[in-house]
Amino acid sequence: MPTKTKHAVVAAFLSLIEREDFDKITVTDLVEICDISRQTFYYHFDDIDEMLQWAFDVETEKICTAHETENWTDYSEDYIIFFTKYDTLMRKALNSNAFILIYNLILKSFSDCLSSYFLTKKGEDFASSKSAEFLTEFLSGAFTSMIVKEFQKPTSNYREVFSALSTALNGYALQ
Repeated sequence: MPTKTKHAVVAAFLSLIEREDFDKITVTDLVEICDISRQTFYYHFDDIDEMLQWAFDVETEKICTAHETENWTDYSEDYIIFFTKYDTLMRKALNSNAFILIYNLILKSFSDCLSSYFLTKKGEDFASSKSAEFLTEFLSGAFTSMIVKEFQKPTSNYREVFSALSTALNGYALQ
């Protein structure tokens, strides 16, 4: 399945999640919307969870590689776009069997980008240190918790959340 088709399957999921509960969306629904066979879907994805993991990995890769900067604010802008795009999916995941999956995908995304950020800001010696490992785990967990808390509100203000995160990273965390 070319990447274009993989993106179409993800787009179909995002479209369905607007009107269906998370746990009610099936592979059958996705293949019908995309006009592909089940065999095509299963050739490339084991299940919907793997499809979502692929989607998050693609988004994370774009965010992490788009910036070789010492300013977390640049990453924040792309995360705001990402979380806005996936807002309904993540909100509905809160009340589904996929909550842990989505939580872990967000955690991994933050961890990957923070590692990239530390490498750019402080260099290889720091990025591979125990201090960077601790900061990455600690901040990834804190960031993920803040985002999940934001999903629980009637409307999300990702800019406010990422402003606080940027202040933490650009201020005291890496001086």
